[in-house]
Amino acid sequence: MKKTLTIKFLLLSIIGMTLFTACNQQKVDTKTTLDVSLIDTTFDPAEDFFHYANNGWMKKYPLPADESSYGTFNQLRKETSMKVQTLLEELANGKYEQGTNEQKIGDFYAMGMDSALIEEQGLEPLKQEFDQIASIATIEDVQNQIAHFHLYGIGSTFGFFASPDIKNSDMNIAHVGQGGLGMTDRDYYVNEDARSQEIREAYVLHLEKMLVLGGISEEQAEVDAQTIMKIETRLAHASMTRFESRDPHATYNKKTQVEIKEIYSNFDWGTYMANLSVNYDGDFNVRQPEFFAELNTMYVDVPVEEWKAYFYWNLLNTTSNYLTNDIQEQNFDFYGRTMRGSEQMQERWRRVLGSTNGALGDAIGKKFSERYFPAEAKIRMVTLVENLKVAYAQRIGKLEWMSEETKVKAKDKLASMNVKIGYPDSWEDFTNLEVGREAFVLNVLTANRFWQEDNYNEIGQPVDKSQWFFPAHTVNAYYAPTLNEICFPAGILQPPFFYIDGDDAVNYGAIGVVIGHEMSHGFDDRGRLFDKEGNLATWWNEEDSERFNKRTQVLVDQFNNIVVIDDVHADGKLSLGENIADLGGLNISLTAFNNAQKENPQAELIESFSPEQRFFLSYARVWANNMRDKERIRYTKEDEHSIPENRVNAPLANMPEFHAAFGVEEDNILYIPEEERASIW
Repeated sequence: MKKTLTIKFLLLSIIGMTLFTACNQQKVDTKTTLDVSLIDTTFDPAEDFFHYANNGWMKKYPLPADESSYGTFNQLRKETSMKVQTLLEELANGKYEQGTNEQKIGDFYAMGMDSALIEEQGLEPLKQEFDQIASIATIEDVQNQIAHFHLYGIGSTFGFFASPDIKNSDMNIAHVGQGGLGMTDRDYYVNEDARSQEIREAYVLHLEKMLVLGGISEEQAEVDAQTIMKIETRLAHASMTRFESRDPHATYNKKTQVEIKEIYSNFDWGTYMANLSVNYDGDFNVRQPEFFAELNTMYVDVPVEEWKAYFYWNLLNTTSNYLTNDIQEQNFDFYGRTMRGSEQMQERWRRVLGSTNGALGDAIGKKFSERYFPAEAKIRMVTLVENLKVAYAQRIGKLEWMSEETKVKAKDKLASMNVKIGYPDSWEDFTNLEVGREAFVLNVLTANRFWQEDNYNEIGQPVDKSQWFFPAHTVNAYYAPTLNEICFPAGILQPPFFYIDGDDAVNYGAIGVVIGHEMSHGFDDRGRLFDKEGNLATWWNEEDSERFNKRTQVLVDQFNNIVVIDDVHADGKLSLGENIADLGGLNISLTAFNNAQKENPQAELIESFSPEQRFFLSYARVWANNMRDKERIRYTKEDEHSIPENRVNAPLANMPEFHAAFGVEEDNILYIPEEERASIW
């Protein structure tokens, strides 16, 4: 519904990690900020460090019924949401001048919380949209409907958006990419394993139920569900896999508009852009050419009536979370219960808060930062980031597998890496976003259009490098390869990830690793393909690239051998970038921690744990998590990140410092012989 649907997902290597600031050693002896009572000594740290460090936490914080997984990140996000809720309730109950951000935030949230009005209105607020779909009579109408949907952030057929030209990263160009699927991954339509077949059957049943709730007769709903499934299956078979889409070379296919109109001639690109009010005669990047070739054929051989059924579903599916409780519950039944294993929906206030944040996140982030973000945190964070940069440069300098020529360029890229901390220097202008009291779903669609137009206006314009891709209160961090920047919003600069009175071991083990992780993304299997300016370019020599690929293959093989559940294995290729960053972040932060020890030695033992042990325990605690079996399977299939326990045990098994700290020996599960260990950064 906003830029996160377009430019953000393509720019960022997003992780569920956080940051800490520099340490304060004065109180280290009285408060370590690492709750050692949650360590479970019935587990041998040399056999299963994840459960050794976290099983007590997992028992103390069991999986809530409304979560498919719940860990320290979820915990902080929920606590942060409660702070934001306080802000939103104040604004919703206050009196503010029309057109102010306070009025817009308050009214948006209040409309979402007015469940009685939403039930009373039913589908009436969308009547005009449904009538427009019903009036479609020609293929020209079909294509106009696609443009209309895209303008309002309603997913249909493909995506169109502004994003940097990855070979000229100072300029935004038009990008088109695959889309149009109701399920969350093309593999669910394509694969023949038992779970995929079960999900397909459940999805068709879900379609039928949703269409009936949307006013379609049961008989017609059965027919339309099969039609929708047929269209989406064609799109899925033409789509790249998630792994294929990670390759920036494969997804860079720049064409002139003359070429686009010749190759995909069954779609009226000129009228499409006119419908979006996009005045642009520059190049397009076609991210998935085979997908658009298939879509080009579908404009000819899919009947108009079938497109109408598909569009009806597009609208209903996109707006379902803003409609009646019956529709929301059915939507959750498939996407929550069937796909992820969650038992119940989150409370309404959390769902509405998420929608409000999607519409007005930057305005909310400004208020959050003013109330909750201490100024000294930003200062200390800058220092810590610099410490990590120094450590990374040291490690690059000592690499025995990289040539001196490439080392110089790698250090130059590291030094050029931009850092954003806390909140932006300037905030989003919401003057042109109107928030009314007519209907919640209409406010959402209006906000969608605001963000879509904001993105479309960037096509053909210089890249705004001051732009942030997360609101300031977000509990997350990112690296953007086309900008060569790392960002740590204010939301993540709070307990339990940053303690101002924590010892260095704890802070470097947590936020230090997070910072190192994000830096490592600039040098992972994908990030290393971009130079210091953010351009897709060859800056490694061929021999270095070969040695890098050989070393990363060790990680691929290690993760491919990990059993996630039953016969489901981790996907070493899909998760390679994140696994490189996890291992790199650990090594970089440990080096930075050792550097800090020379300047400010830590207490040798705190609660019987050495500094090195506290470092590794702090890292493991970051990933404390309970996860449902269905979510473990879905996560492994769809996410580039490994499941939490594998983000702990797998990288640590490659580190001799961990072996030494916890007495890992040859007969232990977490022991890997030196010649078989992954060693990259």
